[in-house]
Amino acid sequence: MSDQMWTSRQRLLAQASAFVIASVVVTTPAFAQEDSGEEASTMKLQTVTVTAQKRTENLQDVPASLQVLDGSQLAAQGVTNFEDYVALLPSVSFAGQGPGNSQVFMRGISSGGDGNKSGSSPSVAVYLDDQPVTTIGRVLDVHMYDISRVEAVAGPQGTLYGAGSQAGTLRIITNAPSSAGFESGYDLSVGTTKEGSESYSAEGFVNLPIGEKAALRIAGWHSKDGGYIDNVPATTTFTFGNITVDNAPFVEEDFNTEENTGARAALKIDLNENWTATAKVMHQNQKTNGVWDHDPEDIGDLEVARFFDDSGQDKFTQAGLSVEGKIGGLQLTYAGSYLDREVDYNVDYSAYAEYSAYIPYYTCYSSGTLDEATCTDPRIQYDSDDKYKTMTHELRIQNDESERLRFIAGLFYQDAEHDYLNVWHIPTIPANRSVNANSQLSGYPDDAYFITDQVRNEKETAIFGEVSFDFTEKLTGTFGARFFETDSDLKGAVGTLFSGSPLIDLSSGESGDVFKGNLSYNFTPDVLVYVTYSEGFRPGGNNRASTSNIPPVYMSDLITNYEAGWKTTFWDGRARWNGAIFNMDWDDIQITRFDPAESFLGLTANVGTARSRGIETDFSVLVSEGFQINGAASWIEAELTEDYIRNLSTQNVDAPAGTELPDIPKFKLALTGRYEFDFMGEDAFAQGSYRYVGERYNDLFVAARQKQDAYSIINVSTGIDRDTWGASLYVTNVADERAELNRNAATFDERITTNRPRTIGVSFYQRF
Repeated sequence: MSDQMWTSRQRLLAQASAFVIASVVVTTPAFAQEDSGEEASTMKLQTVTVTAQKRTENLQDVPASLQVLDGSQLAAQGVTNFEDYVALLPSVSFAGQGPGNSQVFMRGISSGGDGNKSGSSPSVAVYLDDQPVTTIGRVLDVHMYDISRVEAVAGPQGTLYGAGSQAGTLRIITNAPSSAGFESGYDLSVGTTKEGSESYSAEGFVNLPIGEKAALRIAGWHSKDGGYIDNVPATTTFTFGNITVDNAPFVEEDFNTEENTGARAALKIDLNENWTATAKVMHQNQKTNGVWDHDPEDIGDLEVARFFDDSGQDKFTQAGLSVEGKIGGLQLTYAGSYLDREVDYNVDYSAYAEYSAYIPYYTCYSSGTLDEATCTDPRIQYDSDDKYKTMTHELRIQNDESERLRFIAGLFYQDAEHDYLNVWHIPTIPANRSVNANSQLSGYPDDAYFITDQVRNEKETAIFGEVSFDFTEKLTGTFGARFFETDSDLKGAVGTLFSGSPLIDLSSGESGDVFKGNLSYNFTPDVLVYVTYSEGFRPGGNNRASTSNIPPVYMSDLITNYEAGWKTTFWDGRARWNGAIFNMDWDDIQITRFDPAESFLGLTANVGTARSRGIETDFSVLVSEGFQINGAASWIEAELTEDYIRNLSTQNVDAPAGTELPDIPKFKLALTGRYEFDFMGEDAFAQGSYRYVGERYNDLFVAARQKQDAYSIINVSTGIDRDTWGASLYVTNVADERAELNRNAATFDERITTNRPRTIGVSFYQRF
């Protein structure tokens, strides 16, 4: 695309949005005049309370692009995992390959979703309550039960949230203990999937007051999602050595299953009139078998051919402590956390044996030469063992939000360690061809031909703050800044039989600052508009190797955001319409790429610039008593603004300027409608949702780039909601759509991750 500021379609959208904003501003007083003298309607949308700016505020008073899914919405939509709630957020996209195996992006900021653990940190920060749980490689897939709300803050949040909040922040807020009274309940569901097996879940919670000043809340769950992908009988013949193998020991119908078991406990204590302490701990164990990919072109719909075991386990424990209270007119808050996560998985990597010209050196090497007559079975099993440990401390001080001059200031410290061991096995290779035959390496499995065994440690120290001042009753200005220092260490080994220098011990660090400026104006109590300038960063790190084109250290990359938005409430409080128009410039992009011509390792470099522009909007309308419609949409155009050239000596263009960034749909839409009515004396409901995700590309680079088709998903449900119990019948993916959630960019193993087929089920809940 050319460097024109906007395409004609974007101009029309921007103009239409501006026209509607102006219309609302002009007509809102008229609405008020029309209603004067008449009894005000009792029908109003519920007030949405958020803490995205580390204050408790009304959503409509926050001058930022912020989408919220409250607990009732999450429950009504049957949201249980990461992919479920992301589908409802307009500015959020993802690349996923099954439960617990996704990378998340916001506002188009993506260079690819390979999840390379030796590459860049995520560009989106994920928080569980007040604690960051962002990890490299895979988003933490928190089971969504007993959740108060999800907040998605779009755009750079560098001043308040620091590193990782480069493109935005996702916050999962759990229900807090309450001393107001005893409460408990449970939820049950069972469903069956077309061409698949059954699924079920059992969940429960209890809120237990302990005297007048303390309360304990406990939630627990166990769920199983049945499979719908078949691993079918197949044979393959490897060209070098002419060896034919079959997958008979691994053939299985509906082999992609997931089980999730976990619990969460929180204890809140009122220490005195001014101080409160809350301790929380959560443990979750997610087990998977099989893959969520299929090969409809070469094998069949919902079918794959796998030649080794595919399985995984993702378990974590997160503990947090928050203490908050008042000293005079100031509020002091401490938030500390510790995350211990371990991810183990096994993957069939056999397709690589045919693609790689180097595998024969391990399986066909005899008496110093390559001999096809001596070749052994070259099938490959990939094992990964990841251990994450993250400790954070944050101390904040702020004054009352009613003051004309408001401030918040804080100190932040994070120490994150990522210990990962990746082993590629060929069970048939002799010991003298394994990694252990390298004199600098030892102690690895006898059939390992390649290993990555490293510890990655990253620290961030920061001082941050924001100051807001009400210039008039309607005009408010905010200025924010964050001054940070990061340190990164990488130690360990990357090796094969042939690697000459596998030992690694690298350190790097940098310091810098990011800023934010905001002006907001309240035309009326129900109409707010704002403009924002904000910056966000992602820390740099160390490469496992370097080349003539790629240095051993890569630095932080920076996003500069320009944004204009609106918050409106009208129709006597029965309608809300919010949105934002943004332009973000992305400089010194960290791009991680595996290029055999450059290196046998995936390496990261600061290369090039990009831009993301778009419109995001959401609305809620209470059409009548018991009938509400919610919607959210985004239009994002994200592209390189200069040619990407990896090899500077050849000057070959790997991705030209104008190339769309991967995994980003231009258009995304989510609509939900719920009608509550009386049915034979019972409170009944009927609900439907429609989700659309537009076309997008699976990779940045021309050589591997493929288009992923757009898809639409329709869900419906109906049931009864009484005071203490309810039951429902639901159908998800009514049209039995095959969505392309991810298309593997690896040329040797092109598979498509798809969604669950049509599923019919029933659910029941009871409250005490």
